[in-house]
Amino acid sequence: MSHTNTERECVISMRDITRSFQAGEVSVQVLKGVNLDVFAGEYVAIMGRSGAGKSTLMNILGCLDRPTSGTYLLEGHDISKLKDDRLSTVRGKAIGFVFQSFHLLKDLNVRENVELPMEYQGVNPVERKERAEELLIRVGLEHRLMHRPKKLSGGERQRVAIARALANRPRILLADEPTGNLDSSARQSILDLFDELIEEENLTLVMVTHDELIGELAQRKIIVSDGRILDNGRKKGGTP
Repeated sequence: MSHTNTERECVISMRDITRSFQAGEVSVQVLKGVNLDVFAGEYVAIMGRSGAGKSTLMNILGCLDRPTSGTYLLEGHDISKLKDDRLSTVRGKAIGFVFQSFHLLKDLNVRENVELPMEYQGVNPVERKERAEELLIRVGLEHRLMHRPKKLSGGERQRVAIARALANRPRILLADEPTGNLDSSARQSILDLFDELIEEENLTLVMVTHDELIGELAQRKIIVSDGRILDNGRKKGGTP
């Protein structure tokens, strides 16, 4: 059964978000009053040309950077009021990250890479191992547990990265160009996996992408241009 946004929990709420950087004596404003709500279980694609501000927005969404001004509530937590250690804890539990370049550690095997976020959160070794193996089975890599990343294909490495992102059972998955380095077959396989995760785990997926197919598959396509959101409309289901 479909739900309107008014019936769903708002997990990301941004109001009047700006982000400026100093370039010598000049202040460059990259984000200019961004307002954005994302609801539990949504699949959102953030699109726009290079330099539009997508990556800066993603870094703030992921609590890897803080806004210059404005308010960001992540699952009700006011990010601007959290100290770094508390912010790290909130981020580690609420958000999983999937990067275009995978960011797997080459000296660790596949299972150890997936265990790493749980180690940072203080999960005991037995539980880490069981959870990592469960996730790797979930993404179809049970036969690759002891392999190093260099032995894997691009699609397999991205699946490891997705399993790692899910390690701490986040409710929100942020993906930065997750299909950008993949061939068409691997790309489709990853998109199918995302669809399954949204359906079965009730994940909220926010994806930065140049891929028009992803934009068409997403429930909502958000267009960023010159540091502003131009189009924040819902394409199918729910209300604008």
